Amino acid sequence: MLTWIRAGASRSLGFIRRQKPNYQVGVIHSSANSLLVGLTSQYTAIYAVALGADSVQLGSLSSVGSALSTLISIPVGWSVDRRGVRRFFLLGIALSALMALLYAVAQSWQLLIVAAILTAVATRLTGTGCTVICADSVKNPDRATAQNACGSMSSVVAMVSPLIAATLITAFGGMNVEGIRPLFYLRVVGYGLVFLLVARRLREPQVGRQAGADGPWGFVTDFGRLFAGRPGLRRWIAISALNALPMAMF
Repeated sequence: MLTWIRAGASRSLGFIRRQKPNYQVGVIHSSANSLLVGLTSQYTAIYAVALGADSVQLGSLSSVGSALSTLISIPVGWSVDRRGVRRFFLLGIALSALMALLYAVAQSWQLLIVAAILTAVATRLTGTGCTVICADSVKNPDRATAQNACGSMSSVVAMVSPLIAATLITAFGGMNVEGIRPLFYLRVVGYGLVFLLVARRLREPQVGRQAGADGPWGFVTDFGRLFAGRPGLRRWIAISALNALPMAMF
């Protein structure tokens, strides 16, 4: 198992080194995000309950984030196409840091609602940015490999992260608010370092910005144009939605 992991990581690293700097920045961000998210992912619910949330309130935190992520999906994509990727990518990282800070300073579970909203927005911004950066930075024949290489590196880091978290929680005092709280401060520092790296090394992708319709609801008009004369796109979205439906039921 370890041999397989080392071989896969070696091949992924070799592929990554041959790519453009923007792609490498995207991989670093994805891997760092997996590490930072993994520090607290298993303890977020315990933390919320310790701050006073019951089972219904705990479920509401997840529901609020999921609903908002769905609502802003199209506007975010439209904005990225017209305003550029870099600023929204950096904004997503900054919001991730702010979210972690809210968790760190929270004295009651109500503040976690705001953190859940920031998580949804940040995840949508950085997820869209990563997709565009990857598509722009690699050649067409390498795009599937690029996505898998990025995913492989993130997965390796994600396997290590819970072990680090468990060690730190034990050192900080165990499975309670004060034992978990320092992990969120670590996430704030981590996102701050990632922000500085991305701000320094990421260049605006060469994907041309689109001239969209004017007005606050211009994205609605552009969304209609997107589907005009593209039956293949409509079928792909319909199939993707049907594939996601079973997972949404659980």
